[in-house]
This record gives sequence, C-alpha cells and structure tokens, in this order.
Amino acid sequence: MTLRRDKFDFEIGYLMKSPCKECLYRNNLPQCSDQCNILDKIRIILSKGVSCSRHTPFIKF
Repeated sequence: MTLRRDKFDFEIGYLMKSPCKECLYRNNLPQCSDQCNILDKIRIILSKGVSCSRHTPFIKF
C-alpha cells in the first residue's frame, strides 16, 4: 500500500489530550497500544503528513 502524503503536519493538527487518559485498559500500557483501534487511526492520520521542520535526526555511530 502506498501512502499519499499531501498535507503538512500543521494542517493535520495535534492532540488535545491523550486518548489513553480515559481508556479502560490504560493500566496495561504499553502492551495494549499494539491492539488499540484509536491509536491505529491516529497513526494512519499522522503518517500521511509531511514534516515542515528541518530537523535532521541525530545518528550516533
């Protein structure tokens, strides 16, 4: 599957609060995050964005 990256990160928005705060399974973090439908939807939305910052990740050798 090919991701279409057509929005900048500032166009997508940001989270006002963590969806885990009111989750019934928050005591199982981080194990529950792999099966969480809400976090999957957030990951999909964020993965479509293009970063507008010039931050280069630091690579340690």
